[in-house]
Parts: sequence; C-alpha cells; structure tokens
Amino acid sequence: PPPPPPPPPPPPMEEMFGPPLDAPPPPPDAADAAEGVVPPPDLSDAEGAMLWAVLEVANEALMESDPNLQVTEGGVKDIQADVLEKVFGVMEKQGRTELVEEDRAYIHRRVSALVAKALTTGRRFAKLDRIVCNVGGARGWVPGTVQALNEDDPSDPTGLRPLPYVVKIDPPESRLVSVPKDTNECARAEVCFGTREDGLWFTRMCLPKAVKRGSQRSGRRFGKGDRVACAVEDESGDFSDWAAGEVVEVDHAVAEDWRGDVLMAGGLAPYRVLLDSGATVLVHADEHWLVRDLTLQPAGPRVAADGTRCLKRMGKRRTGDGWESFDHTTRKVRKLADGSSDDDD
Repeated sequence: PPPPPPPPPPPPMEEMFGPPLDAPPPPPDAADAAEGVVPPPDLSDAEGAMLWAVLEVANEALMESDPNLQVTEGGVKDIQADVLEKVFGVMEKQGRTELVEEDRAYIHRRVSALVAKALTTGRRFAKLDRIVCNVGGARGWVPGTVQALNEDDPSDPTGLRPLPYVVKIDPPESRLVSVPKDTNECARAEVCFGTREDGLWFTRMCLPKAVKRGSQRSGRRFGKGDRVACAVEDESGDFSDWAAGEVVEVDHAVAEDWRGDVLMAGGLAPYRVLLDSGATVLVHADEHWLVRDLTLQPAGPRVAADGTRCLKRMGKRRTGDGWESFDHTTRKVRKLADGSSDDDD
C-alpha cells in the first residue's frame, strides 16, 4: 500500500497564539532568571524537556532583545511565563514534543514585543503635563497638555514602537497630535523661556490665545521686586528646574513677529524675571507650575531623570514647632494641627 500522506503543516503561529502583541518587559541574567521557573510537578519527562526547550529559546531571545539587562527580574519571569504558557500550550494541543522553526520564530517575535513594551516605561512627561510639541511648518512648536502615553502607532505594523505621547494642543486649534519620539527635537517641557536661544519665540508661541471662563484673576500674584522661583530648562534640556530670581517687570509687552509667512501675535507676559544666574526669562502665564513664591518653593529640581516631580499645587513642610501646608497659587499658609497626617495632594 502507498505510504500515508504526511501530516498537514501547523497553522501560522499568529493564528495559534494570537498576534505578536504590542509589547511588555526584559531580563537580568537569563541563566539566573531560569532558576526561578520551576516546571509543574505533574509533567512527564518528555513534557519537562519540552518546557525547558521553550525556556531556553525564550532566554536567548531575552538576551538579544535586552543586551544591557535593563529589565527587572520580575519582568523577565513575566515574559518567560507568557511565552511558556502560549507555546507549551500549543505544542501540547498538537501533540508535539519538539520545537520547530515556526515556534522559535514566534518566541523571538513575542519576546521582542514584550521587551519593547517594557522599555517604554520611564517617559520624561506624565499625563496632564504641560509641554510644547514640534508640529513642523513655519510656526514649528505649539503648547499643549499630555493626554496619553505609549499609545499604539497606526503607522507601525509591528506594534513594537508605541507613540510616546498624545497631546491636546491649546485653543484655538484644540486638536490631538501624536509625538513620535521622546526627544527634545519632538517635545520639551513648557517652562519660562529665555535661558536658551529662541526663548522669545517660544514665549510668543505659549502666550495664551484664549481665556477659559473663570481663569482670570484680579491682579497679579507677584509685584516688582518679589523673589520668585521660575520653571526653567535644566542643563541637559531634557528636564526642568526651579530657579531663583527677582521680578523686575510686571505685564511685560511682547511684540508680535513674523516667522516666514506666519505672524505670531504678541501680548502681555505677566512677569519678566532676572534670575540669580544672570539670565532673564519671561513668565508667559501666571500659573503655579511656571512661577512660585521663593519662600514656598526653593530652587532645585522640578522634574528630573531620577523621578523627582515637584509640580503639585499644594505642599507641606516642617516648621520649628510642627507642620504647615501651603497653596502655591494663593500663597496661603496654614498650620497643621496633627502634623504629617494631613494629605498634601
């Protein structure tokens, strides 16, 4: 009799396992991480060998995707568990005890996606942060508020490179734009400009173009001669600091100007501040996240690479005989009856 026909090839890996995923975390030492993965006690010798074969390929893929070992041990184990569950389950269902090339290719794609997702953590900005975005054209940069982080990029079929930020541009445009890279060429913090080149242009761009109902206050929070802390770019340009200075002018007139065929309107910058460093900056909005009373906000990091974020409106500090809370907008200070138990959020 003729030999039986060969078994049909397995379906595509994505059909069996689902799409490669958009992405989670990476590894420390693959050999050390493997020690933490213990096969279930009810596996046969063949199934145990199959599990370790899957794990070996997964660890190989982890080392390729994260050669600098940036992923935590817990993240590595999560990736290993994800791959084991999917690949081992399919092999068991198909009655296979050996890996084929399609299995290996899928493991590498899956691990690469998971590692890519893990490495998107640690963005410079958080949701609701104020930033300026490079939208190209004659105007170049526009201010807005971060609405989302690490969104899927519809132009990336692999799903491995999410968009760092989705930003809602200020009125009158009031539209959503995506930031393709988390770099200064694409996005930077909205601060009091003037310490770097093009500061006046950035100030014009950030001057409010529309006023929200109820947002106007009677008078300015500070007067000429007041000591303040201004939000400025740090030395790297990637993050921001609070810099000490003195208000030298209130309601500074900013003239309109042309860039190419685009006319940027001028207006009144609430304050012109001479920093202790000798630089002069313009405060384009009288907001607590741009300018604060120096007695309530000492000079120092505002947003830093180590995770420091000094942006909250309300704060709390220890005094000689207890604790007090303060409001950076109103500049009001009150004593706390029971100290640190009061919530400063």
